[in-house]
Order: sequence, then C-alpha cells, then structure tokens
Amino acid sequence: MFLLKKLIVTLFVSVLMLGSAQAFEPANPEQTIGDVIDLNAQTIAAMQAGESAETVGALLKATKQSSKSVVISGPADVNKQRGGMSLRKSRRAFRDGDTEKAIKLATDALNYYKKAQSIAFVK
Repeated sequence: MFLLKKLIVTLFVSVLMLGSAQAFEPANPEQTIGDVIDLNAQTIAAMQAGESAETVGALLKATKQSSKSVVISGPADVNKQRGGMSLRKSRRAFRDGDTEKAIKLATDALNYYKKAQSIAFVK
C-alpha cells in the first residue's frame, strides 16, 4: 500500500512538472530588448513633452519591468544591468522633481540598452 501511494505521488508530481515545463516558453530576447528600447524612448519623449507625473511614472515602471524579462548573458548582460541601474536612478530623480537629471539618466539607460542589443545580436 505504501509503495502504491508513493508511485501515485511520483506520477502526479511528474505530470505537474511536465505541464509547467511546456507552459514556460521564453520570449525572443532580441524582440524583448527592442521593446525595452521602444518603451524607454517613449518615456524620454514623455518627460521632454512635460507629461503628467503619473504617465511618466507608469512608463518608467513598465520599462523597468520589461527589462527584467530580457534574458541575455555575457558582456551584453553587463550593459543591460547598467541600463537598469540608470533607469532606477532616473525614476528616483523624476520622483524628486529633477526632470533634467531624469532625462539624462533615461538617455544613458537607452544607450546602455542599445549597446547590449548590438553586442548580443550582431548580424
């Protein structure tokens, strides 16, 4: 009886693991970093246009969340991380009311993301 229970539990766990492995399908990294670059460019344009704080804050947050889904490795990952740090500092500067510094830092983040894209996806 004990062996039968153990077999059933093992089969159940195996089926669950198989289902979760098929459900996880990583996104195309080249497309996701392109999305991050587009969102960052929209954020910079919104800051320069003087959009509301809520709109710019939402764009900064969306850019940061989108950058977390980019899976790259090597030297490109270093640039992606630096872009994330610049974006975080940009968000902090924007919340503190220093729009000029926020625009500069967001532009730095955009350059880091573009550099990561060029390193990771050389054609």
